[in-house]
Parts: sequence; C-alpha cells; structure tokens
Amino acid sequence: MNLLLVGREETPAAVRGVDLRRPAAALLTAAAVPDKLAECHWRSRLWGALVLRRAEEGSVLPRQQTGASPQRLLTTLLGEYWLDSPAALPMSGLIALLAEFGISETSARATANRLVKRGVLAAEKSGRQSYLRLSDSRQKNASIVRFGSEAQDWDGLWTVAAFSVPEQERHVRHRVRSYLRWLGFAPLFDGLWVSAHADPGLLTPILRAAGVENLTVLRASEAGGASPLRAWDLDDVAASYRQFISDQRETLAQMKAGALPPSAALVHRTKVFDAWRVFPGLDPNLPEKLLPADWPRAQACELFAALFDGLAPLAALRFRQIIEAHDSELAELTAYRTTATWAAC
Repeated sequence: MNLLLVGREETPAAVRGVDLRRPAAALLTAAAVPDKLAECHWRSRLWGALVLRRAEEGSVLPRQQTGASPQRLLTTLLGEYWLDSPAALPMSGLIALLAEFGISETSARATANRLVKRGVLAAEKSGRQSYLRLSDSRQKNASIVRFGSEAQDWDGLWTVAAFSVPEQERHVRHRVRSYLRWLGFAPLFDGLWVSAHADPGLLTPILRAAGVENLTVLRASEAGGASPLRAWDLDDVAASYRQFISDQRETLAQMKAGALPPSAALVHRTKVFDAWRVFPGLDPNLPEKLLPADWPRAQACELFAALFDGLAPLAALRFRQIIEAHDSELAELTAYRTTATWAAC
C-alpha cells in the first residue's frame, strides 16, 4: 500500500495544552469544543489519559469481555443508580443487590472487599455496620452509553503509527498493542497501525511511557493499493451488532407489553448495558462514508437506547426497594440516568 504523507501533525487548538495526566473527569471542562472534528479529538484525549496512566504503570489494559464479573456488576449498579449521591450504602444492601443476580453473600463480600483494595469503593464504619461509596466512574459510563449515537465528521486522513520493538522485549510489544487497540488502532501490517480518528498528539507520550523508542506518527491519505479498512474484520463487527439485535428483541417485546416486573427490569437493563459496553473496544467507529450501506450500528444503537431508557424507571424502583429494606432514608436517594442525561455529561 502507498501512503501520501501530508506533513507534520498539529494538535487541534481545542485540545492543545491539555495535560493528559489530569484525571479524565477533569478533562471534560479543560477545553472548548468548537466543532465535531475537534470534539472527536477531544473525546479521544479522555481515553488517552486513561491509557497513558496504564502505560506509566507498566500494566496491560483489560481485554474486552462478555458477561459481567461480580466486581463489574457492582460498579455498574452503583454507577447507574447511586453515582450522584454523596451517601455511602450499607454492606448488607450491596449484598442484597448482588443477590438479584444470583451472587452469594460470601462472593458479594469478597467482591466489595476487592473493590475497596483497588480504591474503586471507599469504606467507612458506623457501629458494626460497614458502608461503602463508589468513586466517580462518570466518564467511563458516559462513553459507553454515548457510543454509536454521535455522527463524526472525517477529514479524510488516517493516523498512522509505525514502530519497532526488539525481539527480546516482547512484553513491551504486548503492552503497546493493548494500548493501541484501546485508542482505536488496528494493525495494517506488522509494526504499522492505523486509525481514522485517533489524535496523533496522544501517541508519542503513551508509546514512550511504554518503552518504545523507535517510532514515527504520521497523518496520511490513501494514494492507492490496499485500503486501510483491511486492518479490521468488519464482518465480525457487523455480526456482533446483529447478534446483539437478535438477543435483545425479546426483551424489547416484553418491555413494550408491560410484562417485565421491577426485578426483571433491573436485571435486563444491567445485562443490556453490559452487552453494549463491548462495542467501543470492538467497533473502530469508522466514518460512515467508509462503511457498507447496511451497517447495523445505528439499528443496534437505537435498540440499546430504547431498552436502556425504557427499563430505567422500573429498574430504579427495584434498586430503591432493595435498599429500602436496609435503610429507608437512603433508599430515597436512588436515581437513574437515561441516554439523554448521560449525553450531557
């Protein structure tokens, strides 16, 4: 494949000077966003801050997984129905919440303790009762809910990352590939990765922190040869969207028929969120002009929004009922967010 180089990349003015080491939530107000193209770069810097932190720690980002682990399940529940509350919840209430999903008391306690050790939950005592509070996961949840709902402009240029890592440093290569995939890149050839949306200004500090010294980052347009689209298995992505649509149709029909009680609504809403959360890591979110006419993302996104919003009131009611059995005053603080309120974050 031939690439026409277009010169040195300038970081967009909307995000120039933003410190990647600041917490991702703080970056939300760090720059004005004048247009859709700048907004795309701006949002990518939020992911970049998270990836840079992992690179500096020398840790590998988690693989996209299906099915909710108890830890992820608990943080999802608290992030959806308790995120805006300053109050801590009793351990007994959290155990009861997880019991709705078939998780035993022993496993629930172990889950909470692991999250406390990781710093995801903050613990406090009142008499013999333990209380726990969730650290802010606002931006992570917002990025999942918003995914696929916003059309993105494209300037026709690809971000290209070329690097080499010595054979004896395979552990570095493994970490770098993990970071690049989370930033929306895919390998076109060995050591040559491409993305339609990634901000080039993110790559150098991340790859340097990971231990890569020999690297070049370019912005380029196609000049012939094989299309950069071959870097992704778009058939697999499309199949995943169609499977999501197939899996959720029955739940949508039950919801429209009013056949789901609050307990089922809580379980189904959590499951649909967990199923949707794999797509930001699976789908490179390529420009619409590059995708097939029957690309199923829009249909899947519409279905996700219908279920996420439609099930919210009953799901929140069930959350409140569970907490009420342990602390009636705290139960009144239960709230929920729709796709519209998450979009405003």
